[in-house]
Amino acid sequence: MKHPFDPGRSGPVSRVVKAAALLAVAVLGLRAAEPAPPFQKVIFTVLNTDAAEFAEFARRAAEGRATHVTISDLPKSRWQWERDLTDPYPNWGMMVPTLFKVVVPSALKSHLPADYAAKNLAIVKERAAVLQRLGLRAVFRGKEPAWLPEDVYVEHPEWRGPRVEHPRRARNAYYAPCIDQPEVLALYREAVRELCRQAPIDDFEFLTNDSGGGFCWSRSLYPGRNGPAWCEAVSHGVRIERFLSTVQAGARDSGCTVEASMFYGSGVIAAEEVAAIVAGLSPRQWINGRSPSGTAPTVRVGLHPFYNHMYPVFGVYLPEEMARRLQEAAADKAAAVELNFSRPDSPIETAIWREFLADPSGRGLVGRMALLRRVAVGFVGEALADPLVDSWHELQRAIETAQTISPDPILMVGAVNQRWITRPFVPFPAELEPEERDYFRRFQFQATSEEEANDLMNLQGFTPIKGYSGGLLASQSVNEVLNRLDRALRGLTQVAAATDRPAAAAELRATEKRLRCLASLYRTARHAIQYQAILDQTDYAQPLVERTIYPLEGDQRLRDLQRITRAEIDNTQDLIRQVEQAGATRILLLAPTEAEEDIFLLTPKLVPQLKKKIEIMLRHELDSHRLYERRQG
Repeated sequence: MKHPFDPGRSGPVSRVVKAAALLAVAVLGLRAAEPAPPFQKVIFTVLNTDAAEFAEFARRAAEGRATHVTISDLPKSRWQWERDLTDPYPNWGMMVPTLFKVVVPSALKSHLPADYAAKNLAIVKERAAVLQRLGLRAVFRGKEPAWLPEDVYVEHPEWRGPRVEHPRRARNAYYAPCIDQPEVLALYREAVRELCRQAPIDDFEFLTNDSGGGFCWSRSLYPGRNGPAWCEAVSHGVRIERFLSTVQAGARDSGCTVEASMFYGSGVIAAEEVAAIVAGLSPRQWINGRSPSGTAPTVRVGLHPFYNHMYPVFGVYLPEEMARRLQEAAADKAAAVELNFSRPDSPIETAIWREFLADPSGRGLVGRMALLRRVAVGFVGEALADPLVDSWHELQRAIETAQTISPDPILMVGAVNQRWITRPFVPFPAELEPEERDYFRRFQFQATSEEEANDLMNLQGFTPIKGYSGGLLASQSVNEVLNRLDRALRGLTQVAAATDRPAAAAELRATEKRLRCLASLYRTARHAIQYQAILDQTDYAQPLVERTIYPLEGDQRLRDLQRITRAEIDNTQDLIRQVEQAGATRILLLAPTEAEEDIFLLTPKLVPQLKKKIEIMLRHELDSHRLYERRQG
């Protein structure tokens, strides 16, 4: 089964993966006597697509001295959103697995789609079998306790736990089950028992208080502390220990001994809550990387598949960041390390990991740059190693600058969630006809009002960039991102043209294509920021008075708006060319079909939407004359 992020690759994928694996071997060579990793646990994770690709990735994990592989990257639960397509909030939760999305307990079979869960269970079972054959163990990552449909609580009102929706991002209330209820805990034990019977799992980690999930009376719940009155006095330590112990008991029923942990997501992280929970935990239980006996954090190395500052561009990695995080992990001998690969066939990330295993002693900036240079020498040779490392450094600095633009990745919450990529920039968005609006508005993350939906800078209910000063500062940051990307691209182009290693040249040219796409998206972000900043300085209620003085330069805002409009039209046309000329290189994460487009996934028919954006902007180009005095001269 295809993952929703995958546009439909099949047979050729495994050949590409194998070729990439051979390339990684050629870069550094297999070291039969490699030392064991300096970690108690090594987890390999990747955005999976099909069974063949997962099997190949697992084989590479075994060769790379991994101990565990994550098996819970599953198809989205789109049925959660389809209950009310006017509410965008389920788009967060439907991308995160839960236990009941894999095994439906008996008492919930009339409320949850059993066919969807059965397909997920089959995927998990197949992956676990692959890992067992390779001597690897399975990790299940999900979110708990996760919201359930309202009809569950109509039938079982005593199960209703806390509200877990984000007040600024949801149109409906969503309730997670109360995990202080014995009957609810029994549901979880039943689900874990069946899951572990079908697919032996070694490690469960659950996100909580985020993405449509959370536990009663936590300060970190998005709506604030809430839940049924009867359990308000239950301590968080008792509540969480009992839940994690229930998960462990369900696994034990099937012969598995598992670690079980929770990790607070967004919201206000209450330090006293975590401390109270840690004190009451049992063996092999953790919260936020802490247990009564101390810390055993899992250091994440690599990028989250969508929550990063390059999404929706596919397959770009940050070598310098990877080396830094590996250093941090190696400094803590009790740490586990999770390697998140940008794609299954990633020779540079594989080479960095192998080189680190060969010599994990490097420390600080000098140590990690020395590591990267060794990787670059193995990849393109001594003469071209330095410009390649320089390009990686410029890319690193570009993304570090991007992190300063907004609290969430600006391309994710703006370019994708607010559909800047496909949405026309017009001065009167409320006047767009349905044919001009519906193709993007249905997939725009805006819950509270049409007025807020029309504001380009309203990002999931927040406006972190607002007005002239906000637009100026954000634009300066985006300009620096673009300058760094340009320098990174120049270096990659130089090395790709000069190397006599075909496989390395092909990888570098694919990275070039992806970074050019990334630059286009950041230009769109800059244009959206600047466009809205001008509209924010405009009084729509003040009647326009045109003077007849000759010559007259007209309103500076009009000239700037026209300049931005033309720049975005040209930038969109450039993105069209990039998508059309990408060939076999996958440059964007897109929905596999038009029907599966959602708020986090752009349509696979992206080019027609980009052309439509240009047509609408040209059609409404002169609407701004209704707001500002025009030039006469």
